[in-house]
Amino acid sequence: MNTELEDSLADALRAKANAVAPSRMPRLGRAAPARGRLVPLVAAAVAAVAIGGAAIVLAPGDAAPAVKVATPGALAPGEVYYSLRLTSQANGQAIMEKQLWQPRQRTGEWRQRMATGRTIENGRVVPAGAVTPRPGGKCYPAYKVTDENCTAPGSWLNPTVDFLATAPRDPATIGEQFHAAAVAQLEGDQSGDLAYLVELRMIGELLAGNGVPPELSGALRQVVAAMPGIAVTEGMANLTGAQGTGYSLPKPKGNPQTVIFKADNTYLGSPTESIRHGIAPGLGQPPSRMLD
Repeated sequence: MNTELEDSLADALRAKANAVAPSRMPRLGRAAPARGRLVPLVAAAVAAVAIGGAAIVLAPGDAAPAVKVATPGALAPGEVYYSLRLTSQANGQAIMEKQLWQPRQRTGEWRQRMATGRTIENGRVVPAGAVTPRPGGKCYPAYKVTDENCTAPGSWLNPTVDFLATAPRDPATIGEQFHAAAVAQLEGDQSGDLAYLVELRMIGELLAGNGVPPELSGALRQVVAAMPGIAVTEGMANLTGAQGTGYSLPKPKGNPQTVIFKADNTYLGSPTESIRHGIAPGLGQPPSRMLD
């Protein structure tokens, strides 16, 4: 379990990137992006990720749309959830960018694109190396509707859009359920603060996903704030520089486990990660509006 806490969700396969010139990714919300803050890192790394036990490599290259900020609501026919997640990899030696398109219906088709680079510009990875497009799957994060992740009921550890819509909103109830799930992950070991570390990690992963109602995000923030030993830091920045309130717990080794929220309870990620959510008109298409 310590390994799980140390590793990023996408840390699975590493390979040397092809020696090709970097090309900039489109900036969300701007048709003609200006040069932005660069985050230097040491070396290019992987364009492959293991998800659900299978490795895939997917390509960047979507056009930049004219994006407006919107409030969450029901998807129109044909629309899908969209998320953009950047994660520092390999001890800060590379950045993985993952775009995900996910329908509301659980068994629907989903798609993703991956890119890896050494720098961030305007909130996007500047790719270093070639990537190859591959198909996604059905019933995210599963690949087939017969996979266990698809057939198992929705839960905090297997959050479906329907589960999130009807999940408890009382912070005390949520905290009890998450802590029980964390203890179960540790095979019943409740000693020390490890269960709270696992719990904080699980909450961060859930908030990084699609379909989390704003009121649930606010309730989860209260759960985090009430954890024993939690350290609160105002003005903490995520990987792309967006600032909010950070909540951290020390890990047995390495940097603390941290989640960051804006004042309106929007989840921002952590110092080694950033996350944004939106809605796209279809699979693989640029987002038509952003939700955060």
